[in-house]
Amino acid sequence: MANSAATAVPSLPWRFSTRTLDPDEASEQGAQTYYPLRMSVLRGAEQFMMSIDAMQLGPILVGDCQFNADIKMDFAELRKFYHFNIPLSGYLSSKNLRNEVTATPQRAVLYGPTGDVQLSRWSAGSRILCVKIRREALEAELERLLQRPVRSPINLAPSMDLTHGYGRILRELVCMLAGQIGIEDPLTRQEIIGAPLWHGMLSHLLAAADHNYREELLSPGPPSRPPTVKRVIEAMRASPATPFTAAALADIAGVSIRTLQAAFQAHVDMSPMAYLRSVRLERVHAELVASEPSYTSVTDVAHRWGFIHLGRFATAYRHKYGAHPSETLRSVR
Repeated sequence: MANSAATAVPSLPWRFSTRTLDPDEASEQGAQTYYPLRMSVLRGAEQFMMSIDAMQLGPILVGDCQFNADIKMDFAELRKFYHFNIPLSGYLSSKNLRNEVTATPQRAVLYGPTGDVQLSRWSAGSRILCVKIRREALEAELERLLQRPVRSPINLAPSMDLTHGYGRILRELVCMLAGQIGIEDPLTRQEIIGAPLWHGMLSHLLAAADHNYREELLSPGPPSRPPTVKRVIEAMRASPATPFTAAALADIAGVSIRTLQAAFQAHVDMSPMAYLRSVRLERVHAELVASEPSYTSVTDVAHRWGFIHLGRFATAYRHKYGAHPSETLRSVR
């Protein structure tokens, strides 16, 4: 029989804590909280204990995790998630896509959606903040920051410095959110505070970690984009649900429809209406990722962002994100 110090009883649907002295139960709880895994104790089985205190914030799960023994874990591909670990004490050695990294309080380890993950040693007594991010949310955040579609997955570097610049700010932000887990009524539960915080975490991760879009992300905006195009983009991003027509967008730009279309093709590589559709899909995607399935309808979200023909909407969404919108909604924790 499992010798458990406590069962995993969530205090609220979005927050929970668990403690156990049984490695088998720890494997089950780790799999329920994060990913399917195989766990074994390397040393210190007689003093084994696992604790997880976790909180869901939009598409992000922040977990404060500890083990009182040396352990190892093996995961299959994360597929629908990005993930990073920040040790507050101790260290974590792991391998993903032939990249071997030892995470410390000065350096985080990151995993993308592809490739098996092997945690070769989680050192006894280590306290590690484990951050699980829905793949769609991080990719939508990058598209929002770049103001253009991107190809997925994002090729994150296997590790990230936590002592300077964006990495240090990201570490402080994650620690602040972890500190909210034990508060009965944290401010992060308020949408006006919680949403900017998780968006901020994603944007700081994209700024701190090296990846194939980072140079473009941190460089100044393209100076060659003419004011006519900028005005139309700003109008569409400010109110993507507005039923814009090509003529209305041309009026905003102060040029003819043909001139505006040529400018968009030259500087954005797509037509104005295609750009508007992409922005609307971003908003739909972000809302589905952050929504509770039992209270949200794909149809309502699509209509709210200006998609009337649901068949064409579903096709465009699947082409952009590789999944049906209902699959995105159902996969929300």
